Amino acid sequence: MIAKAFLPLLLAPFVAMPAISQVEPSATGGDTPTLNGAQMLTPPPVSGMQYPTTSGEESQSNYLNLGVAVNAAYTDNILPNVGLKPISDETYSIVPTVNLNRTTPRQLATLSYSPTILFYGHTSTLDSVDHNASFIFQDRPSPHTAVSLQDFYVRTSNVFSGQYPFSEGGLTGSTVAPVSPVIAPYAEQQADTASGAFTYQFAADGMVGGGGSYTNLDFPNPTQATGLYSSSGESGSAFYSRRLSAAQYIGVSYNYTRTITNPPNASVDIQMHSPFPFYTIYFNARSSLSFSGGAQYVGISQGQLELSNAWAPAGSVSMGWQGNRGGVAVSYLHVTTSGGGLLGAFHSDSVNASGNLAINRTWSASLGVSYATISAVTQVIGLTYSGGNSFTANATLQHSFGEHLTVQGGYDRLGQNYTGIPSAIPNSDREFVTVTYIFRKPLGL
Repeated sequence: MIAKAFLPLLLAPFVAMPAISQVEPSATGGDTPTLNGAQMLTPPPVSGMQYPTTSGEESQSNYLNLGVAVNAAYTDNILPNVGLKPISDETYSIVPTVNLNRTTPRQLATLSYSPTILFYGHTSTLDSVDHNASFIFQDRPSPHTAVSLQDFYVRTSNVFSGQYPFSEGGLTGSTVAPVSPVIAPYAEQQADTASGAFTYQFAADGMVGGGGSYTNLDFPNPTQATGLYSSSGESGSAFYSRRLSAAQYIGVSYNYTRTITNPPNASVDIQMHSPFPFYTIYFNARSSLSFSGGAQYVGISQGQLELSNAWAPAGSVSMGWQGNRGGVAVSYLHVTTSGGGLLGAFHSDSVNASGNLAINRTWSASLGVSYATISAVTQVIGLTYSGGNSFTANATLQHSFGEHLTVQGGYDRLGQNYTGIPSAIPNSDREFVTVTYIFRKPLGL
């Protein structure tokens, strides 16, 4: 979980924050960015932020949320490689939540935590208590400088429990896929990702920025994640962005990533250097189309052996659109990837889409899909698979009963084809109903 040493950092933004000069932030704070402002926007290929898909009416700030959700679901395949037929079961969960949002014209801070108490109708050995926590802090120290800090932690033994992102949201314009291509849905796993970034607008139409991140993925019970392995990774990035007009941006980014995967025989060390030119055109301040392409230099070593060093083409196309009643985000990625439990580096192609629609004041719907294929860059010791493909989908329909109570019904689909990874269940379907009660208290500035 988030280290105790970081607690003062996490809590500091929620102490009274004075509104120091009424600066209109382009990517932080409570104001909406504009195309014609003096401050530049940060294009999606380098911002690291998710495309907004909720309607403007749904976006709120300065609140304390306390709530609880009760969920009932039916899943048609919960135990891999047990018997000749899939084993189905019902699950029931209780999810308390606390979410704190504090926004000023200069700063934005959100802190959330939600444990999941999960019960199985017949397979009680899988009962668990899962955890999910996140922290986001954005600040604009000056009209031309912005910084951000983020930390996301999840511990789960059931990716359908609501704590795993799947593909119902979270799409960015970067070359990082929103969902790991291989999913062990009922393996105990925990992941923590901490990152920081900054931008500096040094001229009327020029901006530079950069950042770094650290990710740790762990499978505490390896027997539940056969074919997948714990890993850690670090990355650093820098970019230059040029505003050609109010709606058009070009630039170049550089990313360095290192992933170390730990199988029993010898650790696999993968390092990648990725220079990517990019172009973004904005339809409005929250709707854009981006292109990014270039090459990745991939170096793979295992123990004292150098297995591969080569350049590979890479690129992405992404679009985000937000209207008064919702929005949609889509992306296509052709990249080399590592981590996520995989042993080695893999060429990957993925198509991703997500969207939300406010049908009226009380009804809303969401949909997300993701399809990915991977193939191994080179053979490593212990690798029992060369590639495969996966498909995830999520659809929900939600109705609000007044200010505090909502009922949501939905469907999840997970399909995978990976020979040599027993914990990656080939196909699984889930239908669910969730009742949520939330108490919201507005916070003054």
